[in-house]
Amino acid sequence: MTVSIFLGSLALLGILALWQRVWIRVIWGSAGKIVNVSYLTVHFRMPQEPKKKQKRKQNKKQKESRVDGIGWLDLAPELLQAVSRGATFLLRHSELRYLRLEGTIGLKDVAATGMLWGIIQAADEILRLCRTNFELAVTPTFEMEETSLTFGMEGTVRLVVFLTTTIVILWHLPRQKLWRFLREQGPKQKHVSLEARLRR
Repeated sequence: MTVSIFLGSLALLGILALWQRVWIRVIWGSAGKIVNVSYLTVHFRMPQEPKKKQKRKQNKKQKESRVDGIGWLDLAPELLQAVSRGATFLLRHSELRYLRLEGTIGLKDVAATGMLWGIIQAADEILRLCRTNFELAVTPTFEMEETSLTFGMEGTVRLVVFLTTTIVILWHLPRQKLWRFLREQGPKQKHVSLEARLRR
């Protein structure tokens, strides 16, 4: 009896945990990219690394791994289809709280800046009439050539939807082809590394 109560309590807590919302906030602009993820009392902040560090990491990855690009291109349509199925499911079951684009625009030609500003104003009015969550807060600068824009987004999704999205993507992946490709890539990479060791 005690064991069944304990297991039932654990199952109830698990269901409640899966049903809780995950809050995602994204700010993307000229200063960088910041992603804040909040779940209950847990908070993650993922700032974008400096460009120099990113380039170093990319160079290291290119040196360390030599992957057959043609093989990946053959699998690309099926991989993209699986990811699109997962993304469609995620978007259908998530809630977008707001989208905001703010900043300043200034082009070399003052007339071009004025025309672009008019288009932005018209788009803002259409978005307000449609009552969407997308907000435009862009102002023109006619004195100098300067464009600085920041994109902000906030949305919520339940944790169970995240897990189900992963299952949807894995279900639609070409598992046999992918496994065969990775199995063929493995010995080649080991063989190359062994030759490199012998040369040293």
